[in-house]
Amino acid sequence: MASELDRIGFLIHNPEMFNHYHAVWQHLPAGSVEIAVTGKTQQDIDTVIAASERRNLPWRDARERLARKERYNTLVSSFPQHYLRGADSPYLPKSIGRCNLRFMYANGKAGWNFQPWNQQYDSILCFGPYQAEHLEFCRNTLKVQMGYPRFDRFFNQPLDRIASLTALKLDPSRKTVVWLPTWSTLSSIDLFAVAIARLQTHYNVIVKPHPITLTDEPARMRELERFNCVIREHIDNVELFQLADFLLCDYGGSAFGGIYTDRNVLLLDLPNAESDPLMGEDSSDIWLRKYMPHLTAQQAGRLEEMLDDEALWAAQRSVRASLSQYYFAPFYGYAGQVAALAIANAARSLAGRA
Repeated sequence: MASELDRIGFLIHNPEMFNHYHAVWQHLPAGSVEIAVTGKTQQDIDTVIAASERRNLPWRDARERLARKERYNTLVSSFPQHYLRGADSPYLPKSIGRCNLRFMYANGKAGWNFQPWNQQYDSILCFGPYQAEHLEFCRNTLKVQMGYPRFDRFFNQPLDRIASLTALKLDPSRKTVVWLPTWSTLSSIDLFAVAIARLQTHYNVIVKPHPITLTDEPARMRELERFNCVIREHIDNVELFQLADFLLCDYGGSAFGGIYTDRNVLLLDLPNAESDPLMGEDSSDIWLRKYMPHLTAQQAGRLEEMLDDEALWAAQRSVRASLSQYYFAPFYGYAGQVAALAIANAARSLAGRA
């Protein structure tokens, strides 16, 4: 029989997850959080351990917890099939957590985000109505709408724009374009890099590749050598949203971050994206293109023209406001507190449903 650990575990496989959780940890009781470390390779595991130690967060290897038959009273993870070398079960959280909470990672890629494995969770922390609606098939799972915690700092900690752009060796007098391409088959790097690089004549352009592009896609990183400012570290994208006058996004969560923070978002289209197994025709990434400006690679010559179209962006403000109501609970600046309360009280909330 597994012994219970009276603490809150966060199962982490990638340093990027620290950016999603940090706004929640500061609102949980001191000493209550422990990082359960997993990863696809030993290098992944070592990277997560190093990130935990930099933040003075206690950690344990998830393999150790599994071997010792120890379970966290509450375990938070972003998806259940976390990599664990040597483990037979793909559903690691069920093995090392009594109350299992999914903390949603992004709004896009519905073909992956709303798979049947969500039913493995006792509770799911959703960004807002859209995710809760699409998870209705999880009949025995408690859905809690929390907003978007990682962006609390966007609303609460204004950025010194001039100092930040100067530190990046960019011109504070210019408008700033931030490009946030995803990875794998849905990445816009291959088709759009040349056209976006031309914007550097009149705009600051900041490129932040996906974390997996940084480590696993060297050819795409070479494509980005034409840019003056490429962020190659695992940083919190919130500062980039604060700097952005415009966001260029393809698929995944970045466009929705732009909606939440009311940035001007221009979507980049890939051929047959709706057929990608991560997507599906009803994916929110595809649906957004009915309401927000977007370009194919063949239209990329119009990039600067669209960025300069003040009427277009003025009209988009009300569009973003409507979309934000659908995709996000309205806890702007305090979503981390909402999430922390839900996590801290999860065992009690779920006991009441038994």
